Amino acid sequence: MKISPEQRDAWLKNTAHSPFNLWLEQLVKGPDGQLDLARLYDVAMRYGIDGQAQYSHLNPGQQRMIIGNILRRKVPAEVYEDGKAADHVGFAAPQTVDQTAVPFRPDIIRTAGVTDLLILHSQIMDELRDREIVRTGNAPLGDYAELLFATAFGWSLEGNSSRGHDACDTAGLRYQIKSRRVSRRNASRQLSAIRRLPDGAFDFLAAVLFDEGYRVTKAVIIPHAVVVRRAKRVELTNSWRFILDDKVWGEEGARDVTAALISAASAI
Repeated sequence: MKISPEQRDAWLKNTAHSPFNLWLEQLVKGPDGQLDLARLYDVAMRYGIDGQAQYSHLNPGQQRMIIGNILRRKVPAEVYEDGKAADHVGFAAPQTVDQTAVPFRPDIIRTAGVTDLLILHSQIMDELRDREIVRTGNAPLGDYAELLFATAFGWSLEGNSSRGHDACDTAGLRYQIKSRRVSRRNASRQLSAIRRLPDGAFDFLAAVLFDEGYRVTKAVIIPHAVVVRRAKRVELTNSWRFILDDKVWGEEGARDVTAALISAASAI
């Protein structure tokens, strides 16, 4: 499918070049054209958002993304659009959302061809990387889970090449972060393969379950020793299988962090 200049312009207008983003960029950039965090938090304070202490451990791009998303919900449209509300073509959602319902699927997705859907997925992944929600071009769930834990607990995320752990806290403790999206089609709670488990490459496993709408349902942090005891060796893939069933929350040293991750998700 060819993308016309008009379609590309419309896409940019509704994302990076939306009226809200253009308005905010003018307020938070310094004379050198770079993001000025002091200006960002000054704007945030004008709208009752005091998050500097909460998000200062994140990199500037992540802080800009989180505060921007909160501001988007608080700033009246007339402030940045001369009284005209934004109209995201093709993505008009219902006025109210039932949090227990199946996630809303816009008509543009239902009617698009396979090639169109693949292109749309690629463009969405590009946008998520630009907003620093994800760090790779893979499925977004793993990167999103890492961001939630880092936001909730102030962990520093490791580079994508790190082997055995994904984040460290201020005390130097290492965390491997895993996630699973449970759906009607696949209710399995088996996490992705764990490598090098006997090597002790991480101190804790941080794991989260999502529902079909990428909403946090349960999250836990468990010691490495619990993972070693509960995991099953898979000879074919030279890895270990771990199932995040409800009994995990009752293990010695397990820490239920569901509320903390739900709070982090609401702030992003």
